[in-house]
Amino acid sequence: MQALPIVIGLLLFLGLIIWLNWWTQKKTLANLRALAGRLGLQLTAPPSALGGGGMVSGAQQGRAVRFWTYTTGSGKSRQTWCAVGVRPRAVGGLQFELQRQNFGTKVMEWFGAKEIQVGDAGFDAAWFVQTNQPEFLAAALVPEIREKLMADAADAREGGYKLADGEVRFALRDNFTSEKAIARLEARLPVLHDLADVAEVFAADQPAR
Repeated sequence: MQALPIVIGLLLFLGLIIWLNWWTQKKTLANLRALAGRLGLQLTAPPSALGGGGMVSGAQQGRAVRFWTYTTGSGKSRQTWCAVGVRPRAVGGLQFELQRQNFGTKVMEWFGAKEIQVGDAGFDAAWFVQTNQPEFLAAALVPEIREKLMADAADAREGGYKLADGEVRFALRDNFTSEKAIARLEARLPVLHDLADVAEVFAADQPAR
């Protein structure tokens, strides 16, 4: 009889986990379907039964677009990210990353990371910009693009842009159960297309091989 409360507690705990996974999957699926409907995209990977995940993808302005989640780290350091990506038609070897100025970027500078300056004091104070083409990118980040980036900087301190594996991405530490996170990712699409334009201009200027 002494073990009965323990068994009941374990069953209640297991039931809570199952319910949370069900709720997470249901909420994620509803949010992703709504996102796909708003943007004219497709739900190409539904969330898993274990919760989280899922992908919405399709095309905009002749470019592949996707919303997805991924994890970094393991164990207690494991983190879930949700992201939106736009794939330029060509990249031409350009690489860049734009992060909010914070303690982490200061540490990066202490260890030798180099950032570029675009000559806009407010922008340079807000964003830590790295690239393998400093002169080109400093000129390519025109006032219209900087204005959109500054609007994002005012929205929240977290989130960054990166051109990686032929795709311009913006990621947040969150998941698709959060309507606020999805709205923020969705709002980043215009500047992602602008940054994809930048990559395509750079690629077009490269000599043919």
